[in-house]
Amino acid sequence: MANLNKRFENIEELVQREFDVDETLKLLQLNQNVFWSWGVEKVLRVKNKGLFLLVNGHHHKGWVFIVLAWNDTYSYYLIEDVKSIKKEVTDVYFDELQNRLDKDIEYIEDYK
Repeated sequence: MANLNKRFENIEELVQREFDVDETLKLLQLNQNVFWSWGVEKVLRVKNKGLFLLVNGHHHKGWVFIVLAWNDTYSYYLIEDVKSIKKEVTDVYFDELQNRLDKDIEYIEDYK
């Protein structure tokens, strides 16, 4: 997997196309309980190119980077403290984004 420099300056390698990051953030916040269960500490917008979330979840603690692909699906990357990509998920449709992220960040079967 790719390594990112300390300031994420080489994040451009992961960006495919511009999109409205605020619209994506609103989509992620539709179910507030799920969004806040991730322990979101910071939200960083990369000028219509990507969205960073600093999360403190059960399965993942660190950064999540979300981008829009050329085929109108989302991709997201779970980034470890050492700035390396721990997991890459592609071809996620907008209506699946929150659920897929939740499974990688926080979801536990016992929460039902």
